[in-house]
Amino acid sequence: MNQNATVGTSFLAGFLRIMVFALVIILIAIPVCILLDVLGIFDTLGWEF
Repeated sequence: MNQNATVGTSFLAGFLRIMVFALVIILIAIPVCILLDVLGIFDTLGWEF
């Protein structure tokens, strides 16, 4: 990273990195859950939606 970055800039960059990671996990989880619902896995596990 940039050697001249302040503490606030470094904190913001770390926070944004965590938020992007969380967003990617959520975007991957949505089609996986839809696929599991279509295949009937949720019904097998006893989860009702």
